[in-house]
Amino acid sequence: MRKREFNYRALIGEDNPLLRYPELREAAIDEFSQRRYGDASLNDILKKAGMSKGSFYHHFGDKFGLYVAMMDLITQKKLSFFYPLLEQGLDTSDFFGTLKLAMRATTEFMLADERMHHLSNRLMEEDDHFRGQLFGCFGVDYYQSFNDWVYQAVQSGEIDSRYPPEFVVKVVEIMFANVHKLLSAGDPEHLLETACQVIDVIQHGISSKKGDA
Repeated sequence: MRKREFNYRALIGEDNPLLRYPELREAAIDEFSQRRYGDASLNDILKKAGMSKGSFYHHFGDKFGLYVAMMDLITQKKLSFFYPLLEQGLDTSDFFGTLKLAMRATTEFMLADERMHHLSNRLMEEDDHFRGQLFGCFGVDYYQSFNDWVYQAVQSGEIDSRYPPEFVVKVVEIMFANVHKLLSAGDPEHLLETACQVIDVIQHGISSKKGDA
């Protein structure tokens, strides 16, 4: 008998079953924030959550379904910090100014929930095929949208055309993913100002103008 095809898109939105199973949600975030998808143990997650396999497979289909449901919750929370930026649109005429707003939103998200921040960054470590499968469930590829924005900034002259857009995307991704390593203890506003200095480094570099030949 052929196994029924599970509808992963049904896990997204108001009917996300993780909203009804907080123990499973916490166990999944703990596991996936520490390990890549392929290394994460579904058995450990279910044991920690106290959930039977029968109930789990009924609601989520499989391990990938759980990951989809978890990323839906994280994406919605992260996007809530980006709504003001998204409403005004990504401005290629002021690429670095907009990038600072994005860095500020990213830092605010990290300060609000460091586990979710690490988990969303861990997605960058997954291969393109896996990310393609995941974004296919959501119907939008946020990474591709960012790539397109960088390409437009190169074409408009905001970014030096000497640097390949793919390289610029990787540099920015690394900076955003590791912002927690660049911040020391302090009040939130000071940390946000420090995070924005990361964009200044990307834009202007760290060499002294007195040393320019």
